[in-house]
Amino acid sequence: MHETALGRTRWGRFSVVTGVASVAIGALGFAMANGLLAASFNVNGQPFQIESAGLQGNGFGAIMDDVTKDNPDGTTSGQAVARAGFETANLNGLCAAVHQSVLGLPFTLKIAAGNPADATNDIAAADMVLDAQSVNSNASMNGLALGKSADDVALGGSPTSLGGTPGNFGLQSSTANLGGLHAEAYAATIAGTINLTGLSLAIESGSTNCTIVN
Repeated sequence: MHETALGRTRWGRFSVVTGVASVAIGALGFAMANGLLAASFNVNGQPFQIESAGLQGNGFGAIMDDVTKDNPDGTTSGQAVARAGFETANLNGLCAAVHQSVLGLPFTLKIAAGNPADATNDIAAADMVLDAQSVNSNASMNGLALGKSADDVALGGSPTSLGGTPGNFGLQSSTANLGGLHAEAYAATIAGTINLTGLSLAIESGSTNCTIVN
């Protein structure tokens, strides 16, 4: 009897969590897919995954900075991040995986768009900024300037600023092409418009990961 009650309680919590979240992400997905709003993703206290088979960007800049994160014990602490931004970016497929525990149960919010298998840049974003604890890819850049003061790094002609601290390390380049991009990020912001082809937003039970980059 006790085990049956636990089972019913868990399925009840599962239904409530997935039901409410499905309505919210459905509305968000419709708006993003139709280019109706900018997008911002932020997960307190832990990084989330972002992957793309390829990214072609213009007006690239990156700095070393820090963000404040929430700890499990309720305190806050500083976290060093690499903040990278693009004036414009075209991506070949996109996946984001956010791991969360809701009412004691593990869930993954999975956001996917485009088709990374077709080698076509089917996602376009403007003024995209990423705060990441790690970024891995094969990269090629043109017009690279290393060792700029972080407060002097610009994203091409975009008014978007990376908000760097004077004296901190920075770099910028006119173009940047990234292949097999995998990032562990604390925040991703698209201040301009993002156009997504074949957008899919889903809640998956357990902790699952993006699989674009092996």
